Amino acid sequence: MEMKRIKLILINILVFLILGELALRLFGFTSLYPYKVYSSPQNCLLPSTETGFLLNPGVYRVTINENLKYTATHEDHGWCRGRTTGMITADSLILFTGCSFTYGMGVDDSLTYPNRLQSLLPKYKIINAATPAHGTLQTLGMLDKLEAAQIKPRLLIYPYIDTHEERNILTRSFTCLLGRESRVNNEQKVDLAKKSLFPCGKLDEEGQLSIYHSHLKTKNLFTSLRRYSALANQFEYVYSRLFSKKKKARKVTEAAILEIKRRCEANNIPFLIAILKENKACPMQAFCTQHQISFADLTIDYSDEKLLNLPYDGHPNGLAHGIYAEKLMEKLGQIMD
Repeated sequence: MEMKRIKLILINILVFLILGELALRLFGFTSLYPYKVYSSPQNCLLPSTETGFLLNPGVYRVTINENLKYTATHEDHGWCRGRTTGMITADSLILFTGCSFTYGMGVDDSLTYPNRLQSLLPKYKIINAATPAHGTLQTLGMLDKLEAAQIKPRLLIYPYIDTHEERNILTRSFTCLLGRESRVNNEQKVDLAKKSLFPCGKLDEEGQLSIYHSHLKTKNLFTSLRRYSALANQFEYVYSRLFSKKKKARKVTEAAILEIKRRCEANNIPFLIAILKENKACPMQAFCTQHQISFADLTIDYSDEKLLNLPYDGHPNGLAHGIYAEKLMEKLGQIMD
């Protein structure tokens, strides 16, 4: 009798999983789309024990998901590395930090919005130090490099997207995605996963921010199942949201931004947050207004497929970068002399 009850329970669970999978598929949910990046020459990204990933200087022909191809030129500025914005020798520096949105995944050098702005602002030297997979904490770490090199930018721009919050606490979804699903040449995948140390923030009981570094977590059952199951994929998203709430991802991000603001003010560095994408339920614009942080609203309609590198990649395309540049130029015209 007990064995029959166990079998009945297992059958019910199996039926529930099958129906759940079918229902999600019916409503348009999918499994995790594999994301593969290859570059020629290899190793366009290097592991870093400070920032997670580091740009490798050189000119690369990059292919995303075997179809989307673009050229990326990485420069070594000594105290930082960045994607090219053109041959400008002006001394007055505008420094961009940020992630793949600002770096320009999927678009050629000339189409990134920092590159477009360089041609519009010839009196300034623009450095695009954005790097794929970076978040708010890497911008905070950039201030250490500026101080060590005794460099004071005319303007520090941190381009914010809402997914930086999960990166700032290293959610399982984020770390597994980078560790197993994202591939930058098969030979380099293991090195990136094993050698990279990403900054992770946490708050103490008094709300003070502390930062430690952690490896990517690459072994997880749901990471593998997400590639085949919409149900497992959505479960992981829900888990990550709950984990982010428990670890106070938003508060960690806000604390990091306030520390960036404090250090910029202490060193007389103008600071601007360029909001590329925000959570409508918890808008970054409201936080910036509350704490008197200068910001520019660069948000676009991310449901418009004409603005993305679809179907091979979900990052903003050249058209979107043009909109970013236009909106940011309008803001810079108000605050720059």
